[in-house]
Amino acid sequence: MSSSTYSRPALLAASVALLAACTSNSSASSGPTSPAHSPSTSSTSAAPNALAQWPCLDGSGATRLDLPGTPALTAAVLGSSRRAVVFVDESDQDLCSWLAYAKTLTGYRVVLYDYVATPQGDLARVNAYLRANGASAVAFVGASQGAKAAIIAAVAARPQAVVSLSAETALQGTAVAPYAARLRAPALFVTAAADQYGAASATPGFEKVAPAEAKRLVVVAGTAHGTALLAQPAIARDVTQFLARYDR
Repeated sequence: MSSSTYSRPALLAASVALLAACTSNSSASSGPTSPAHSPSTSSTSAAPNALAQWPCLDGSGATRLDLPGTPALTAAVLGSSRRAVVFVDESDQDLCSWLAYAKTLTGYRVVLYDYVATPQGDLARVNAYLRANGASAVAFVGASQGAKAAIIAAVAARPQAVVSLSAETALQGTAVAPYAARLRAPALFVTAAADQYGAASATPGFEKVAPAEAKRLVVVAGTAHGTALLAQPAIARDVTQFLARYDR
């Protein structure tokens, strides 16, 4: 009977080969495996356009500003000057209604936003943020409901200038005249002679009672209301010149 003898190195080599084969077969049968303790990762999807809710801002260069506090209030900002202009919406419009005119202004930090609470409360909140974050001068430009909010808020906020386009008698039950009678900021009041919403009679009254040393009333022919007044080159020019003079 013949016998075979294996040296210790040969036995070790055979054992290693057998173990490798078993490991290979096990991996093939069970599929790929993950490390027992893989590093933690976060999945971040591509961020949407920061101002996507306002398609009109596409290509405008506007940046997003989320004001602290509640309810959430998001603004679009054009420019970075210490001189700010805040546009305050007409009731049936959004910030896009201001954009064509706002883009003509240079040398300002232009702030556009839509209401989230009360018109005058939102404006006061925007003004406070700007004052606390580098603005040395702030002007309010409001149309219709926004014009009334600008007059009311200006009494406490003390902006450098107020532009009122088609302000009517009352804002959500609050009479505007008592606030106009305390308005000391330079003010430009604009209305159409045949305004159909009450501004033709209310706006001249506001200009009359305002104690501001610098104030001006402009009455134009026709029925244009609120932001529509800015479509008239003479009115747009008056507003721009007024801001240049007083928002500093």
